[in-house]
Amino acid sequence: STEKLQKSFVGLKTGIAALVGTAGLGAMAKELLSAGDQLAKTSSKLGISTEALQKYRFAAEQSGVASNTFDMALQRMTRRVAEARNGTGEAKAALKEMGITLNESSGKAKSTEQVFMEVADKMKGMGSQSDKVRLAFKLFDSEGVALVNMLQNGSGAITNMGDRLESVGGIMNDRTLKSFEAFNDMIGTVWEALKGSFATILSAIIPQITGMDDAMEGFSTVSKGVAK
Repeated sequence: STEKLQKSFVGLKTGIAALVGTAGLGAMAKELLSAGDQLAKTSSKLGISTEALQKYRFAAEQSGVASNTFDMALQRMTRRVAEARNGTGEAKAALKEMGITLNESSGKAKSTEQVFMEVADKMKGMGSQSDKVRLAFKLFDSEGVALVNMLQNGSGAITNMGDRLESVGGIMNDRTLKSFEAFNDMIGTVWEALKGSFATILSAIIPQITGMDDAMEGFSTVSKGVAK
């Protein structure tokens, strides 16, 4: 049940905290900041909410698909759907075959999330595995083959996976992600400023080091002459 899952997750988090210690938690914090920053930027690039992206990634991972593979597949689907809206591209015929329209009855364009979930429902209703693979390739390119296991159980299974993640507190909200993104951007700016300052200092020191080297070479030549 959800309650048992939540209790197990709380116990797991406590155990992990005790195991990794302070230094380990620092490393985890650094990794989390980086992951949060990347998540926010990917969400913006793909045009879907950060919550949906986290849930989709979790569902993908549970079906054996790595997050970066899923991200690339969704990016390619987004581009191909845009092409289909213009009456071009490989996804046009695939969407028509699956009976998926790109606009709601009101005429409003469907979101990437809506189209993705409709594709999952159509996949669930297909009996032919070869058709699933063929159509997934048309919609998601080479990453589509990997996504078949995730899609073929339908949108309900994907939603349930996402709800499980949310029930144990595994979703980072937009406010948290924006703070991660801002912090990482600030660190990047500080690092670039430090590099610029160090380069200025180094450029001032190098002539002195070079001059010292020339002086040492001259001293060495004189010393050898005296020794003779």
